[in-house]
Amino acid sequence: MGCFSFKCKESGKAVASSSFDGDAVRMYLLKNGEVIEEMRGHYDSYGRVFGPTKDPNDTSMTDTTSFKWDTPWGEVCDLIFDSNEGNGIAVVLEKYFNGTIPTTQSKDDPNQGWGKNNGGGVVIDKPIHIGLKK
Repeated sequence: MGCFSFKCKESGKAVASSSFDGDAVRMYLLKNGEVIEEMRGHYDSYGRVFGPTKDPNDTSMTDTTSFKWDTPWGEVCDLIFDSNEGNGIAVVLEKYFNGTIPTTQSKDDPNQGWGKNNGGGVVIDKPIHIGLKK
């Protein structure tokens, strides 16, 4: 699986991740402008967030276990690369979340999400995945 890069829907800033740690985000998998799945946690560079660490006392985020979308990965990729703006993944940096759930996909980050952390030191203690909404 290759890296995916996104810009925050609210701030326009890149969502950064080293593939071992990442910005605190809310990710929404969209189909026709509707959220069908959601993840909250630290971005893993691969279109997901890191899940809970294996050791509940380890808060270093060095465990690279990530949640998986319930939607098959091929379908997620088809949605990401669909020309319909209502399909794909929308990402909001937790620091900038204002309660508005996006209905259009995030723009790609031309720097591939590498570089400066834009999460402002925000930490999500309990990452979650809200599964497929039918």
